[in-house]
Amino acid sequence: MAQKLVVITGASSGIGLAIAKGFAREGNPMLLIARHIEPIAALAGAEIAYQAADVTDYASIETAIRAAEQSWGETECLVNSAGFADARSFQDVAPADFAREIEVNLIGTLNCTKAVIAGMSRRKSGTIINISSVSDRKTAPAAIAYTASKYGVRAATESLREAEGKNGVRVINIAPGYVKTNIHATMGISFAQYCALLGNPDFMSAEELAEIVLFCWKLPQSITIRDLVVAPTRTSF
Repeated sequence: MAQKLVVITGASSGIGLAIAKGFAREGNPMLLIARHIEPIAALAGAEIAYQAADVTDYASIETAIRAAEQSWGETECLVNSAGFADARSFQDVAPADFAREIEVNLIGTLNCTKAVIAGMSRRKSGTIINISSVSDRKTAPAAIAYTASKYGVRAATESLREAEGKNGVRVINIAPGYVKTNIHATMGISFAQYCALLGNPDFMSAEELAEIVLFCWKLPQSITIRDLVVAPTRTSF
C-alpha cells in the first residue's frame, strides 16, 4: 500500500527538518514548506516536493498543498512546525516584530490547517500535529508575543479537536521545552546569548523531539494523544 502524504512546515532546519528526516525513514512522500528551502541532500532519494512559501500567505500554502496532492493523494498528516521566538524584553520589541511573531506562529498554523481540514473531515481520517511550546501554558517575563501566540495555538488545537475528533480526525498539541535549534538566529544573537536570556537551561535535540512526533503519528488512528508536554529532565520550570 502506498504511503500517505505528509506536509511539514518550517522544514528547512531545526525541528521541521528533523521531523522530515523521521518521516522519510518511514517512507512517506512529503511536501516540505519553508520561506527559504532548497532540496536537502540528506533526504535524497525520498519522494519529496519542496515549496518556498510563507505560512502567513494562505493562497500560496493552498496552492502548494493541492499540487502535492495531485501526485500523492490527499494530505494524511500535517505537521505545523513553522515558527520563531523573540526572547527579548517586550520593551525592546517593535510592534511590527511582535505582529509578525503572532502571524507566523498562530495565523500560519491556522492557514495550513484550513488547507487540509476539509479533506480530512470528509474522509474521516487524518492527523494534524501542532508543534507548540511549554510556553503555551507557562508564562515568562520575556518572549511575550511568543507566549501569547503559543497559548493561541494550544487553544486552537483543542478547539479543533472538539470539532473534528468526532469525524475521526486526530488533532495533537505537542509542547516541547527548550529545543536546540537555530531559532536564536532570527534574533540576531548567538546561541550562547540566547541561552543566557533563558537562564542557561538544558536543551533537548530536535531529533529527540522528532521521535516523539513519530510516536504520536504511528499510534492507531483511533487513538489521539491530545496534549503532550515534553522537556529535558533537568529544567527550571
